[in-house]
Amino acid sequence: MQYTIGTLGSSGIVQPVGRIRALAAIAAASLLRHRYIIALALISLAIAFAVGSFTGNLPDFRVVRSYAFNLSVAFWVGGCSYAVFRLFWLAIVDRNPSPSREFFSSFRRFFSNPERLSNGFNGIVAIMIFTSAFSVLKGAISILKPFSWDPALAEIDRILHFGWMPHEWLWWLLDIPAAVFALNFAYNFWFIALISTVFTAAITYRDTLLRHQFLISFMLVWLIGGFFVAIGFSSAGPCYFERIGAGSTYQPLMEALTRANETYPIWALSTQDMLWDGFTGKSGGSMGISAFPSMHVASAVLFALYATRRSKYAGIIMWGFAAIIMLGSVVLAWHYAIDGYAGALFAVAIWKVTGSVLSTSRAHGLEYA
Repeated sequence: MQYTIGTLGSSGIVQPVGRIRALAAIAAASLLRHRYIIALALISLAIAFAVGSFTGNLPDFRVVRSYAFNLSVAFWVGGCSYAVFRLFWLAIVDRNPSPSREFFSSFRRFFSNPERLSNGFNGIVAIMIFTSAFSVLKGAISILKPFSWDPALAEIDRILHFGWMPHEWLWWLLDIPAAVFALNFAYNFWFIALISTVFTAAITYRDTLLRHQFLISFMLVWLIGGFFVAIGFSSAGPCYFERIGAGSTYQPLMEALTRANETYPIWALSTQDMLWDGFTGKSGGSMGISAFPSMHVASAVLFALYATRRSKYAGIIMWGFAAIIMLGSVVLAWHYAIDGYAGALFAVAIWKVTGSVLSTSRAHGLEYA
């Protein structure tokens, strides 16, 4: 639907009343289209309030600050790199007579589009509400149901991998500290991929069925898989196997990571200690510990499904990234392999069901794309 941003008076000057009405109409239409996304975020928040009042858990803001700082640095570096690349392209390739003016004009056009601003506001606010809710739910998992599935998940891994533990097939990687470091870098880069993909989907100008499918699938994967399913299969993961008294099956893996850490920084080890300190009460609050299903893998697969619909080449890149995340989750001892397999299948199922349900939404103003 197209709106005229202003009305012309006899003097030819755009009348502010007409502009305000047009902007209000755009905002109202956008809010209506986002009702399912916003409703899901609010439902998640209500569940979080109910669960939080029962468990009394709080998110570990120390971890949040750490991730926020890393993301801020990454976005600053990425933004500066893009600015340099874009200015170079305008000046050298396009031979623009005023590359800096064109560069800043593009930003002005980007952020002055009312449709984009309305879509972005509704999408980002909904995701922020959901993220706040999930941080409480994540920390409540082990409180509502103590870890009990680790031995079973480890045994399932052994059976699925022909009598060997998954990491035992990967000793050739674990013996190369640089390879372990590279996997850890990619695993941490997942946070940047998450923020970038969600942000990009939220501020997309065209409010398409695909956009809604991704945002709703994203919240459903985390809410259903990351909370409800995680409670049913409450587990800590290989890195905590010995700490919860399940045995020393993963001690060789942890020793290999420690050796690699002597050559290159393996950040997973310090993060695992940080989360454990929060879980045991040594430090205030806890973001929570949960292994099954792997939300890292599930969301990476979701990114790949979304990217594939946007661009063939972007899809290839994101499927490769999802495979690396799956590999890293095992090598870095965060997850049992079955966690990743289940996460991937769950993401695909949610994506398809959500798309099928939303396919009737054309009458509500959503475009197919």
